[in-house]
Amino acid sequence: MPSALPKFCVVIPCYNEQESIPVLVEKLTPVLEEATQGDWQILFVDDGSKDATARLIWELHAKDARFNGIRLSRNFGHQPAVWTGIQNARAACIGVIDCDLQDPPEVLIQLYKKVAAEGFDICAGVRGKREESPWWLRAAYLVFYRLMRFMAEHDYTLDSGDFCVFNARVHEALCRLGEATPVHRGLRSWVGFKQTTVTYQRPPRQHGVSKYNLTRLAVLAINNLVNFSTAPLRFATWVGLGMGLLTLVAAALFLINRLFPAFSILGYHVGANAGTATLVLYLSFIASALFFCLGIMGEYLAVIIKEVKRRPVALVAEKTGE
Repeated sequence: MPSALPKFCVVIPCYNEQESIPVLVEKLTPVLEEATQGDWQILFVDDGSKDATARLIWELHAKDARFNGIRLSRNFGHQPAVWTGIQNARAACIGVIDCDLQDPPEVLIQLYKKVAAEGFDICAGVRGKREESPWWLRAAYLVFYRLMRFMAEHDYTLDSGDFCVFNARVHEALCRLGEATPVHRGLRSWVGFKQTTVTYQRPPRQHGVSKYNLTRLAVLAINNLVNFSTAPLRFATWVGLGMGLLTLVAAALFLINRLFPAFSILGYHVGANAGTATLVLYLSFIASALFFCLGIMGEYLAVIIKEVKRRPVALVAEKTGE
């Protein structure tokens, strides 16, 4: 007979985190021991690290079988690593936390208690002040989450990353999703169930550097928007309709000016010259609108192509204990 599932499994994606892992283990293990009476697991997902991250994980497993690891065949990115960890986790409650200690272990236990003891299916951490971020990046985060809340077709959690805890029912629902471009924070809010949040202050990163540069943040934002909202695609339709309406209005005004020369359009008379400037402006504006709409459609087509290919999110090269 298989042994019972542990009370709590914590998924930790890692990429070049050899400096952070010992500190994280030192701080996370005691709070897990106290909260679960020792009935916990940690599942590290090594996202193709080039340093000693994998070696440290395997050494931890050799000392204590509650530390488990998955090593991906290459660097697939943060979201695929999170998703692979979730797919392989087995526990009554499952949490997701980054390795950099910007999501405090003490707050993770608060999330766990909300799910394990207070009847919630999902509890997500909501970031308060971001001490490490410049003002312009904080402003970008603020705008992005509110834009997503406005445009998403479900109740998108504000100011919440991947830091969360959910129960086995939510885990089963997430594992049934066949996403080729998974964005965990969006899918977690999309599945519904009984959700709550805990607000916390996010401290600066203690070791290493963030793997999310501006380009990766932009890609993550686009994936969020494209995966969970059709509003941009509908906006392209409204742009087309608006352009058509403006063209009809302009045609009517030009016709009136031609028939009644006393009527002018901002002092302009159609018969005064060949209208070269007007033609150039209209063509430029229409071309810009068309390219903008094509760009939006291209984002959706990119997602469709990935979904049609049905490639796995990531490939596992090795697991502890195997």
